[in-house]
Amino acid sequence: MLTENDYKKLTEPASVALVGVTSRTGTGSSSPLEVLLKQGYQGRIYPVNRKGGEILGLPVYTSLLDVPEIPDLAVICAPRDAVVELFGQCAAKGVTVVTIIAQGFLDGDQRGKLMQQEIFALAAENNIRVLGPNTLGVLNNYHNLCTSFYDFGNPVKPIGITCQTGTFYFGASQLCTGAGIIVDSGNTTDIDVTDVLGYLSGDPRLKVINIHMESLRDGTRFIEAARDAVTQKPVIVYKTGVSPAGLQAVSSHTGSLAGEDRVFDAAFKQCGLLRAVDVEEISDLNKAFCTFSGIKGNRVGLISISGGVGVWAVDACTRFGLEIARFSPATIELLEGFFPSWAQWANPLDIWPASLSHGYQNCCRQVLEAYMEDPQIDAVICMTGSFLAPGEDFLDITGVIREIAGRYPEKPVVVNSWGSNYRYYEEELERDNTVVYYCSVDRAARALGALYKYHQLIKNKERRPVILPVHPGQGEAAGILAGGKGNLSQVEALRVLEAYGITTARWGQARNLEEALAWADQIGYPVTMKILSPQIIHKSDVGGVRLNIQNARELTAAFTDMPVEISQKQPGALLEGVIIQEYLPGGIELLLGGKRDPVFGPVLAFGAGGIFTEILNDVSLRIPPLSREEIKAMIEETKVSKILAGARGAGAVNLELLIDCLAGLSALMMANPAISEIDINPILACADRVVALDARVII
Repeated sequence: MLTENDYKKLTEPASVALVGVTSRTGTGSSSPLEVLLKQGYQGRIYPVNRKGGEILGLPVYTSLLDVPEIPDLAVICAPRDAVVELFGQCAAKGVTVVTIIAQGFLDGDQRGKLMQQEIFALAAENNIRVLGPNTLGVLNNYHNLCTSFYDFGNPVKPIGITCQTGTFYFGASQLCTGAGIIVDSGNTTDIDVTDVLGYLSGDPRLKVINIHMESLRDGTRFIEAARDAVTQKPVIVYKTGVSPAGLQAVSSHTGSLAGEDRVFDAAFKQCGLLRAVDVEEISDLNKAFCTFSGIKGNRVGLISISGGVGVWAVDACTRFGLEIARFSPATIELLEGFFPSWAQWANPLDIWPASLSHGYQNCCRQVLEAYMEDPQIDAVICMTGSFLAPGEDFLDITGVIREIAGRYPEKPVVVNSWGSNYRYYEEELERDNTVVYYCSVDRAARALGALYKYHQLIKNKERRPVILPVHPGQGEAAGILAGGKGNLSQVEALRVLEAYGITTARWGQARNLEEALAWADQIGYPVTMKILSPQIIHKSDVGGVRLNIQNARELTAAFTDMPVEISQKQPGALLEGVIIQEYLPGGIELLLGGKRDPVFGPVLAFGAGGIFTEILNDVSLRIPPLSREEIKAMIEETKVSKILAGARGAGAVNLELLIDCLAGLSALMMANPAISEIDINPILACADRVVALDARVII
């Protein structure tokens, strides 16, 4: 864990040693010393270069050991092959925070990997925290600190960034409109996003935090840090490396549905992080959160120069969770006296017909003022034209919008324009930091939707820790799981579920026809028969399931025919008998599942079940432990939840029983790390019971 003292040394050091710094200066020198001096850093700087002498008026030390104090931060800016020796000097000197700029370690050849092992063994022995390797280090515009070898000219903005690529460092002005503090963790071998997130979110100078993430070491620790961070300020996350090519092969329904990126997405949602889908959204959200202090609701007033653009805006608002506001009586009264009698007006409001009589700027002023006063409007999107040349543009309403928006800071105003001079409009509108300009109504609506989503989250931010007691069935389940490997038998899988209170359809194991008939008599017809075989995963695919068997004659025929069909479809499969199970017609087939993710640990899956699970792909994921409220939200996230609630006159299922099953599955996964994947598919949900029909457990 990165201590507050370590973080302060990393981002606000009183002294910096540039170990292995180049003696070159001027254009193309790539000198971090030159950058640090240009930034106006006020702390003590100690250049270290074995040649000694003087660089830019500062004395150069031939070894870090000769520096007159232990610097707060050592930046190793030498080529890769010199890093091990120089890191040894840091350890001998007693430096506790080191940044390594060079690349070519874990991200390089075998020699680089061995050098990194040597460095981090030494770091562990001497309690040294390391940023990098392969990093540009830290930018702190409030402390005039930049440890990079170039000055990237990032303007000061109340934005914190933690990233795994230098692109966010040198591209912050484009990606995030600027930065206050940037921590580039590079290869994240030691200091990572989780270490710095809490400090960034707690910094009162910052309004919004950005995370660029390629990988993550400890998902549980990250979730805890992220949940705390979002209660203080919005956190935008941009996760890269999400293509299916990066996913490992999995062998169960749950495994295939809970791919790596879907798990990250579930984790981000649970934490309340705002996930940006592209670099444009990163910029858009930063502009919104840096400009607006909040939003009271999701009702939007639309002002347009064109009826067609207004329709586009309605579509965009609907897509991003916004509502088209209804006008208050005062607004209606104004508009009735403003528009010609022939004009049809509504929200979205095309002000062009009224402007022909009253002037475009006057129309915009009157309508925007009414919108800002209207208690039924929470935000405004204004769409105008920017097709006339500046200085000759009688339609230029940038000053009007800026003036009125500045008087109502509690109500966000965003603008989109059409025409070749849109850059001029953007610059003029954003001059006072009261209005935000977007190049499309889609991006405007997406930003307002994110603003609303975050502030809704903050209203309901209280979340009590979920503590799961030891389940009374854990001893029985552990006994079944002990020594298991690969796929448990269907019998063992059903017994594990029953130990955790998940009801199964009445069943019995039969090794021969006589036992099958006996179980059918005991359970009562109709019954279902399923093959037992360690080689057969999807039984229905090879003819290993018979449903709705009505009597002993049908059961005898099925018992005789099934092995023949299986031998043709899957020759060589070892048949160990059958399961006779009560046949339950009706109900809704669902999937409940769990997967052990290498980053986040247990992951729960819920969705539509049956033989079309992957085709329907209607599934939601959560990372336990979960409260009953969180499980309910997980269910409601799926399309099948509408059917469970009784869509089109069908009877609603008992949701509390379904929540019980998911809570039991969550507890089972958390208490038994030997389980890598588990499928309950299908589990049948009815009005009065929820019953597992089939299960698969992989150890």
